[in-house]
Amino acid sequence: MNKLQETIETYINGNITIAKNEYRYKTPTPLQIVDCSNIFGVRTTVKILKSLGIIDLIIINAFYDYKQEDLSEVKQILLNNFY
Repeated sequence: MNKLQETIETYINGNITIAKNEYRYKTPTPLQIVDCSNIFGVRTTVKILKSLGIIDLIIINAFYDYKQEDLSEVKQILLNNFY
């Protein structure tokens, strides 16, 4: 389990402040983002990453590089503010 997965699990369990403080000055790697989408689902991962302050470009590039079959869904979620 990578650090981003632990942070998202902390967020889901209700410790939102702790999760936000863990990723205040860090940027997740694209592989961490894709791994989290496999575990938690694309919509949940995007929603939590946006609330942690990760910009759209980092999220889109992660799916462009490593999981293009979900790229259109990610773009739709981000452009239509479905998170």
